[in-house]
Amino acid sequence: MYRYATCFLLFVTLSVPALVQAGEADDLQRIIEDSRQTANDLERLDERKTAGTDLTVLRMWLDQAWSLRSQEKYDDVHTVTDRCRAQADMIREKITASKLAAQADQKEADVARARATLEKTKKALENAKVQKIRLEAKS
Repeated sequence: MYRYATCFLLFVTLSVPALVQAGEADDLQRIIEDSRQTANDLERLDERKTAGTDLTVLRMWLDQAWSLRSQEKYDDVHTVTDRCRAQADMIREKITASKLAAQADQKEADVARARATLEKTKKALENAKVQKIRLEAKS
């Protein structure tokens, strides 16, 4: 009986680290796949194509993380995925800034059109006043 218990403890001791390591590899795989999906979503959001180079760098880092995961360098994978997360945040900020800049440009164009219309209206009003004065002088 003692011998079976010893064998069982030895088996558990040897198999638990392998299970933990397999679990970590699966977790890292999920993180990398989620990051790839995030990159696809960011590319879809980037209507003005302002973050194309940054998205390429992000995908390159994700490929590197996958390669490191295959080599079982899990600490390095964590480092690269953290870098990828920061890159994705930066891309989001760039996309948001680009959209806000486009909105600002549109509003500036609207203001310029409104000012041009106002100037035309002022000139038309001034011309109408001059014409009224001329007509009153003739009468």
